[in-house]
Amino acid sequence: MPLVGGRELLLAAEAGGYAVPGFNISNIELALGVLDAAEALRAPLLLQCNAANLAHLGGIEVAAALGRALAARASVPVAVHLDHGDSVGQLRAAVSAGFTSLMFDGSTLPFERNLHDTREAYAVAAAAGLALEAELGHVGGREPGVVTSEAILTEPAAARRFVEETRVSALAVSVGTAHGLAGAVRLDLVRELRTATRALPLVLHGGSGVSARDLTAAVDAGIRKVNISTEIHAAFARALASGVDADPRPALRLARETVAAAAQSRIESLRASRRA
Repeated sequence: MPLVGGRELLLAAEAGGYAVPGFNISNIELALGVLDAAEALRAPLLLQCNAANLAHLGGIEVAAALGRALAARASVPVAVHLDHGDSVGQLRAAVSAGFTSLMFDGSTLPFERNLHDTREAYAVAAAAGLALEAELGHVGGREPGVVTSEAILTEPAAARRFVEETRVSALAVSVGTAHGLAGAVRLDLVRELRTATRALPLVLHGGSGVSARDLTAAVDAGIRKVNISTEIHAAFARALASGVDADPRPALRLARETVAAAAQSRIESLRASRRA
C-alpha cells in the first residue's frame, strides 16, 4: 500500500463512519508498534510528530524520511502527519521534507489572529495538495512538544465562521478532553459542532485519557480522527522499565509488542478495524 495523504484518510473515515487513529511517535519502536497493530487489524493510520517528537528523532527531515519509509512497506494506508505545527514556516518545511498531512495550531492565539494565520497555513497546504487540520478552542493538559494553556471549549458559532473562512479539511475541537491521561468527552458539544460545521471531519486531541466506550460514542457523534500519544508512550516506558541489560534489544522488542497491544485497543474503539 503506497504512502497516502491525510485527505484520503479523512474522506474514507467520513464515508465509513469511523475515526482514523493519529499516533504520535518519537522513536522507531513506537512507530513499528503502532504499525504492527494497524497491520493486524487492517486499519489505516497517521504516523504523527509534534515539535518534541521531531527534535527527538533528529529533525523534520529525519522524521519525514522514517515515516515515509515505514509507510512505503506497509500493507495498510499510512499518512505522515505534522502535529501541532506552530508556524507557516514549519508547515513549509514539513511539505519540503515529505509530510503528507499538516496541522496548524493557532489555538492559543486570539480568535482573529488564529483565523488570519490559519488562512496563511491553508495556502501552504493547498499549494502542496495536502489536507490541513486546524484547532479552535483549546485542549489543555500536558504533552511534550505541545503549547498548552487552560482548556477553552470550542463554541459552535465560532467554529462555523472559522471553517467557512479558512476552508480547513478538519477541525480539532476542545470538547472536554486534555493532553495526557485526563478528560472526558462532551458528546452533546461534539454533535453541535458537527451541525455548525456542516459535518466537517472533527478531530479529538487527548484521546489517551478517554475510555474505550466514550471514544466509540465520540465517533458515533462525529469525531473522524483521534490523536493518541501519552498512552502509547506510557506503555513503551513501562515495558522498557521491566528490564534492560547489556543488550537493550529484547526490552525494546517487548516495548514494541506492548505498544502494539495498546494501539490495537484504541483502533478497535475507533471502529477503524478492517477498513484497509
